[in-house]
Amino acid sequence: MPQSKPQESPARKLLNILLLVVGTVTFLGFSFGPLFQALGPSESPEASLVTEQLRAQADGYRAVLEREPDNPIALRGLIDTQLQLNEPQGAIEPLKKLVELEPENRQLRAFLAQIQQDTGDLEGALEQLQILHEKDPKDSQVLQELADVQLALGRPSQAIELLENYLKEVPEDNDVRLRLAFIYVRNNQTEKAVALYDEMIAADPSDFAPVLGKAIALSSATDENLRAKAPELFEQAARLAPPKLREQIRQEAELSAQRNQPQAVESQETAP
Repeated sequence: MPQSKPQESPARKLLNILLLVVGTVTFLGFSFGPLFQALGPSESPEASLVTEQLRAQADGYRAVLEREPDNPIALRGLIDTQLQLNEPQGAIEPLKKLVELEPENRQLRAFLAQIQQDTGDLEGALEQLQILHEKDPKDSQVLQELADVQLALGRPSQAIELLENYLKEVPEDNDVRLRLAFIYVRNNQTEKAVALYDEMIAADPSDFAPVLGKAIALSSATDENLRAKAPELFEQAARLAPPKLREQIRQEAELSAQRNQPQAVESQETAP
């Protein structure tokens, strides 16, 4: 059954979130992280044998479920085998059934939402996340995932409203503030994003995260004077960041500089 998801380091999670602003990382589903590890394709005889065994197990669980549709052991077993076979789509229906049987199990519902995202069912994931959010509005991880799905569905205003309302109640939650600033930038609200980053920088000048966020926000601004401030902020963020992240931040600074180089206008002669 669902394993607890691996915990991403705060620095790595933040860097991935912030790099999304300029599109260097594919956006979608970065909040919860991977919730299972599939076996993946392999041509080795050993892997083929394991695959055959898993398929046989899955058939056995399905046979049990034909007789006993609400059997939780068979449902969990089928979910596990489908995920190990790298067939998450086949895990959705038994997982939905299990959620129906255990409606108060937040981990199961969150797991279903993640798999729905992974398989492209964003509306289904949204429905499950909304249920989780309504039952516990203070769960910031669910809140951020819900905002991410709204953003992926092209609804930035709903995502912004969710996060702004939460911050009225919990203004000290920097993870949510960073996520809100990120969405501001994606929604072309650079001034709001920069103001939020400046508040966080003033509160803790040693934190590289808002400095990096501000650098990325300014690097994508339409105002040339604002873009000119980005390189110094990238370097400041690199100095403040943990050593293992400095090189990645400097690489992003170089990419940003390349994107912002004025393109030479080449004169072309018109052919007769």
